[in-house]
Amino acid sequence: MTIVTTSHDGRNIGLTANSFNSVSLDPPLVLWSLAKKSSNIEAFMSVDAFAVHILGADQESLSNRFATPGIDKFEGMKFKKSEGGVPLLQDCAARFECRTAYRYDGGDHIIFVGEVLDLEQSEKEPLLFHRGKYARKTFPGGGGQNRRDLNYLIARAYFMLTDDVRLEASGLGLSQVDHYALSVLMQGGAATVEEVNSILEASGWQWTEDDIQRLVTDGHIELAKDARIALTKAGRETMIGLFAKAKAMEADAQKAFSAEQLDRLRSLLSQLLETLDQHRDNRSVQHLEVMNALQADQDN
Repeated sequence: MTIVTTSHDGRNIGLTANSFNSVSLDPPLVLWSLAKKSSNIEAFMSVDAFAVHILGADQESLSNRFATPGIDKFEGMKFKKSEGGVPLLQDCAARFECRTAYRYDGGDHIIFVGEVLDLEQSEKEPLLFHRGKYARKTFPGGGGQNRRDLNYLIARAYFMLTDDVRLEASGLGLSQVDHYALSVLMQGGAATVEEVNSILEASGWQWTEDDIQRLVTDGHIELAKDARIALTKAGRETMIGLFAKAKAMEADAQKAFSAEQLDRLRSLLSQLLETLDQHRDNRSVQHLEVMNALQADQDN
C-alpha cells in the first residue's frame, strides 16, 4: 500500500493508492493511477512534483486515514516538506520523491509517471492489500527472514555496494551491458564484438551493433581495421572514474568492520567461492570472467 502526497494552492494533499508500480530503472521511473472523478485529480494534474510512500506493515491506521474522504489527513501529524513543498511522511518502508514526467489517459483513470529524484528506504516490512484486506508479506518455509538467506544477503550486499556506480554510469549514458563490455575491454584490451559477447553471454547480455555505434559516437570506443574494438582515452578515463567510485564505496562500507572482521569476511567468501567453483559449468566460468573483469578494472 502507498500514500501519494503533493501540495497545490497552499494545501497539503494526500491519498491512499494501491496502483503503484515500478516502470524503469534507467531512468528510474514509477507510476500510479488516480480516478478521474477523484476530488484530487485537478491538483495532481496541475503540479509537477509528488511523493510516493511505501507504507510499513505497522501503518494500517495511516493507510485508512488517507483513504478517508472529507477530513484533514495531515492534522496533528508530524511531517516535513521537500524543497518543492511536497509533504513527506515519516517512518515508512520507503519513500520516492518524484518529478511528474508523464501523464496518460487510462480510461476512467489518469496514469501518472514520475521520475525518481530521491529515495529513502528502511528495513520495515511493507503493508500489503490482498483480496480486499490488509496482509503481511510471508516467505517460503515460514521463517519470514530474508536476513538468513545467503543468496539474498550476498546479492543485496553487491547491489547496495555498486548502486551509486550504476547510477553514475547511467548518468554518463552507459547501460549495464555497456559497463560490463567496457570493463572487459579495459582488462583484456581490444577485442571483437564476438569475443566480448562470448564473455557476456552467460550473464544474459548481448552487446549489439547499435550499442557499439552509440559508444563510438559518444567517444568511448573506437573501431580498428581488424574489426577489433578498443577503448579511447576518454573511454578509459570514464571507466577509471567509475572504478574509483566503486572503490570509494567499498572503502566506506569497510569502515563498519575491524581489520580482523574484514579478514574473516574475505576468508569466508573465498571459501564459499572455492566450494562453488568445484561445481560450476562453462557458463558460470564465463559469468565469473565478467565479474573478474569488473574487479580487475576496479583494482587498476
